[in-house]
Amino acid sequence: MATTEVSIIKTITHIVKIMFLFCAFYFFIMGVSLIFIPGFLLKGVADAPVNTTIIGMLRGAGGSIIPYSLLYIFIALDPFKKLWALYVILLANISAIILDLGSVIIGEYNVLNAMIDLPVEVISIIGIILVFWTNKKNKKATNT
Repeated sequence: MATTEVSIIKTITHIVKIMFLFCAFYFFIMGVSLIFIPGFLLKGVADAPVNTTIIGMLRGAGGSIIPYSLLYIFIALDPFKKLWALYVILLANISAIILDLGSVIIGEYNVLNAMIDLPVEVISIIGIILVFWTNKKNKKATNT
């Protein structure tokens, strides 16, 4: 493998690590916010007080988002050792995008509300594609 190709692969690996750490930070902050300040996040959403069941559900969702952010950190440490986790995250991101678009289509909320986390999900998907592309390049180079 040429040194320029090795250099490109190392650069892509560093970029992917930064992308995944950014995603981990974003989702960690989201999870912590849903756990500790769900009432604040819902202010202005409805004129009436928000049902405590909804607040409990948001806290539960926040509790499941935090381990998800840890998965990003584990992947960022060595993206090529945990390829199975990339499939899990890819499925989660695609599902989130489809659910957001579905909610917009049926009129539950407008596009601006649905697209708050879309950039982070797209960054994650691009990072996953880069890992698979780089992994394929590595395998092809070692087989030659």
